[in-house]
Amino acid sequence: MTTTARLSIGEFSRLTWLSAKALRLYERRGLLLPDLVDEYTGYRYYREAQAQRARSIALLRRAGMPLDRIGAVLDADDGDRSALLDEYRAKTIHGHERNLALLDNVAIALGAESPPMADAGLEVFSREVAKQAFVARTLHTTAAELPAHIEETARAMAQRAGQAVDRSQPLVVVYHGEVGWESDGPVEVRVPVADGAVADGVEPAGSEFFVDVPFGEVQFPTVLRSFDAVREAASRGVCRPTGSPREVYRDGDPFRCQVAQRYSKPILQ
Repeated sequence: MTTTARLSIGEFSRLTWLSAKALRLYERRGLLLPDLVDEYTGYRYYREAQAQRARSIALLRRAGMPLDRIGAVLDADDGDRSALLDEYRAKTIHGHERNLALLDNVAIALGAESPPMADAGLEVFSREVAKQAFVARTLHTTAAELPAHIEETARAMAQRAGQAVDRSQPLVVVYHGEVGWESDGPVEVRVPVADGAVADGVEPAGSEFFVDVPFGEVQFPTVLRSFDAVREAASRGVCRPTGSPREVYRDGDPFRCQVAQRYSKPILQ
């Protein structure tokens, strides 16, 4: 039977199987506030009724959900909560599938007598790209945190742009510096907009080489062979690469990722 008596942080820790350190972290992040903090001793007290929320936080953390997203899930109403959980479930499944594909690629590479060519199996295409207005944010991030940072930044940029977002055009991530386990860019996340009045910039029309990245390679380091392929194409013959390489993300299930490199050719007199 549930009681209304307050529990010390030690008692609440034993009840929920969560350490006092974890409870303090959840408090700092605003996920689980004590029912009472003694103003003289600083001791924290909880209600037994808070145990369910504490256990939910712990379970979602075990599923790999970031703390900020956990707060959004727990504080949402029933309909929105189900949608948020479904969205995270789909993302987790896609991530697991990519990891399995990565392991398969590593097994093939390790078992091969000689390493494959950088662009083996990748078909490089060329296209003309129209000018595009965008809102953007530049950030420093390592490969380990890159996917989450791209997602969070794109969401924030789309929210800022509001109705001006041009959903017919892809999200673009421009790599102005190297991103790896120790290297942190910078990278620029660009959300396309249809209204130039709200834009942070406009990329002019131009030509680019691109490849469709296999689903299992949309991650570091396997995605690097796609960057190598377009860079090589943009350096052949009279072509010259211009600007920084980028990833182009198009909606779909699963989403489509392309790696592209702008290029120029000399103007014939």
